[in-house]
Amino acid sequence: MVLFSLSLRRHALFTTCLVPLALAPAAAQEATDLEVLTVEDQSVSADQETGGPKGETIVRQATIGKGDRVIAETPRSVSVVSEQRLSDQGVDDISDALFYVPGVYSETFGPDTRVDSKYIRGVSAPHFLDGLPHNFGFYNNSRIDPYALTSVEVIKGPVGALYGGGALGGLVNLTSKMPQAETHREAFVEIGTDQRKRTGIDVTGALDQNGTWLYRFTGAVQDAGTQIDTVDDNGFFVMPSLTWQPTDDTKLTVLGYYQKDDGEPTSRFIPIEGSLLPTDNGNFVGYDTFVGERGFDTYDTEKASITALFEHRFNDVFSVDVAARYSDSNVEYDQIYPYPWNVTGDSVPRLLYSSRAYLDYFVSDARVNADFDTGALTHNAAVGLDYQNATTRNDSISIPNFDVFDLINPVYGTPIPDFERVAGTDQKTDQTGIYAYDRISFDDRLFVSLGLRHDWYNDAADTKTTAWSGNAGALYRFDNGIAPYVSYATGFTPVAADTSGFTYDPVEGRQIEAGVKYQPPGTPHLFTAAVFDILQTNRLQPNPNGGPGLPDSVQTGETTIRGIELEAQTRVNDFELLAGYTYLDTEDETTGFQLASVPSHQASAWLTWRPQGQLEGWVFGGGVRYVGDSLDGADNFETPSYVLADALVGYETETWSAQLNVQNITDEDYLTTCLARGDCFYGQGRTVNFRLATRF
Repeated sequence: MVLFSLSLRRHALFTTCLVPLALAPAAAQEATDLEVLTVEDQSVSADQETGGPKGETIVRQATIGKGDRVIAETPRSVSVVSEQRLSDQGVDDISDALFYVPGVYSETFGPDTRVDSKYIRGVSAPHFLDGLPHNFGFYNNSRIDPYALTSVEVIKGPVGALYGGGALGGLVNLTSKMPQAETHREAFVEIGTDQRKRTGIDVTGALDQNGTWLYRFTGAVQDAGTQIDTVDDNGFFVMPSLTWQPTDDTKLTVLGYYQKDDGEPTSRFIPIEGSLLPTDNGNFVGYDTFVGERGFDTYDTEKASITALFEHRFNDVFSVDVAARYSDSNVEYDQIYPYPWNVTGDSVPRLLYSSRAYLDYFVSDARVNADFDTGALTHNAAVGLDYQNATTRNDSISIPNFDVFDLINPVYGTPIPDFERVAGTDQKTDQTGIYAYDRISFDDRLFVSLGLRHDWYNDAADTKTTAWSGNAGALYRFDNGIAPYVSYATGFTPVAADTSGFTYDPVEGRQIEAGVKYQPPGTPHLFTAAVFDILQTNRLQPNPNGGPGLPDSVQTGETTIRGIELEAQTRVNDFELLAGYTYLDTEDETTGFQLASVPSHQASAWLTWRPQGQLEGWVFGGGVRYVGDSLDGADNFETPSYVLADALVGYETETWSAQLNVQNITDEDYLTTCLARGDCFYGQGRTVNFRLATRF
C-alpha cells in the first residue's frame, strides 16, 4: 500500500488489511458496475496494422472499473463511447459525447460552460474519472476536456454496490489517456464558428529500451466565443503522466492534471414567456441574446490534481489494484440574470449573483482480486475498500431586483453596486465503503454476478448515514450469440439535515432489469434490448404539519421510472452504424406529475463510412438525433420535441488528417427544457469546426 503515502498527504486508513478473498467468495459485487467491458471483435483496425489512422470505433475494451468483463456477457445495460468516436463526432465537451447514447438525455439545460449536465434513465447523474469520484457540490470545479480521454462509459441504473451514494439512475465514467509503450505523437489545430481557435498535442512512448518507463503528455489550449453574444469559453489544460512497469506483474502510473478556464456562463434562465411562449407584446428572446452585464459576468476556474494507479499480480490467483487522487479547485462565478421568472412583459427584473467556491478532495479505492475455480465454476472475485473526503466552501451573495432589463431591446451598463460576499464555512463530507463482488461463470454459457456493499457517510452537518447496497444478475449465452439476462440493483443518496437540524434517512432506489444481448460469434456486431423498472423511495416532501421545532420535510415521496432501451453497434464492410432508442414513463407518485426534463421518447443514429478502393482515405459520417417532448415537473408546460442532424467529412493518411464537423446542420432553434419554476434553456445552434492533425 505504498501508493497512499506516495500520493496523498493523509489517510493511512487504506493500509488496513483486506479480508482474504478466499474467506469470502460469496460476498460479491456485480462486476458490471466497475469493470472492463469488452465487445469481442477479432478484426484489426488500420491503426493496428500500419500505424495509420484508426478505422474502427466499435469499442472492444474500455475500463469501467474493477474486473474484466465482456459486454455481451454482462447482465446489465452499459454503453461505451470510444476515443475514435469522440473524434469522428467532433465532440467539444462531455455532453456532446453522450448525444448518441441510449438512455441518456445530455445537454439537459443547454450548452453550459459551467457543467456537463446529463440525465440517465430520468435521473441526474454524477461522473467519475478513472473509476474515482470527480465532482462534489456545485460550481466549484471545471469540465474535463475530452481530448484528455480515451473513452466515455455509461453504466445505467443504481450503482451503489460499488460506488456508494449518489447514483440512482446511473453514472458516467471518464477514462484518461495513459502512457503507452508504442510511440505516438500527434498535434492538431482547429478553427470553427464563434471565432473558435484551438490547438493541442498528445505524445507518448517509452523512455528506455526495455519499456520499464513510459511517458505521456497531453494538452490543449482554446480561444473561443459561444453562441451568446460577448460570452467566451477560453482555457487550457496539461496532463503529464508517467508509468513505471518493472515487470509484467507490476505497474504504477502517476497522472498530473492542471486546467485553467477563463470565460462567462452561457446559461441564461430565460422566462417561459419570452422563450417557450411569447411575451405580452408577442416577442421572443433571441437564442444569442446576452442578458448579463459585460465586464461582470464571469466563470473562471482553476483545477490541479494528481492521480496514482497501482496494480500488482502476486500469482495466477491473487492480484491487487489501488487508485487514489488528490485534487483542489476554485471558481470565480459572477452572473446577472432574469429573476423572478414569472413575468410576462419584455422588461424583467434581474438578480445579481456572485460567489467564490472552493473544492479540496481526496478519494481512493483499494481491492484484492482473485481468479480461481471451484469445481466447474470459474470465479472472478474481489473485496475492496474505498474512501472519499471532500471539503467545499462557497462565499456568495445574491442581490434580487438588481435592475429592470429589456430582454428584446437590451441596454447594458447598469452600475454594479459595492457588495461583500457572505463568507461560507468549510463543508466537510466523507464516505467509507467496503464491498465485495464475484462473477461466476459456468461452461462459458451461464454468467452470474453478485455484489454487496456497506457505506458509512458523514456530511457537513455531522449527519451520519449507514446504508447497504447490493446487486445480482444472471445471463445465459447461447451458441448463436443470443444472451438473455435479468438483474437487480440498489443504491442510495444521503440527505442533509434541514435548517432545524432534523436528520433524514437516505433516498433509496432499486432497479429490476431484464433484456437480451446478441453478438453473432466472430463479429463486431452487438445488439441489446432492455426493459427496466426503477423505484425511488424516501424522497423529501414538505411537512404539511411543519412549524417551529418540527422537521421541514417528511420522507413520503416515491418516484417510478419505467422504460425500454434499444441499442445497435454494427459494422458491415466499410460502414459502421450506431443506433439507439429510449422510451421512459416517469411519475412522481405523490403529485402524479411526470418528472421534469425527461423526454418520453429519444432516438438517434450515426453512420460512418470509410470507403476502400479509389476513395480510400476519405471518411464520411452523419447522424440524426430525435428528442421527444418533456414536461416541467408540474404538468403545466411542455417543451416541444426537436430533430437535429450532424455531419462529418474528412481525409486521413498515415501521417495527417483533415476533418470537418457540423452539428445541428439546419441551425434548429430549440429549447432543451422548461421548468415549473418558470425558466427555459435554449439548445446549441449550428457549429462548424475544421481540424487539421499530424502524426510526427
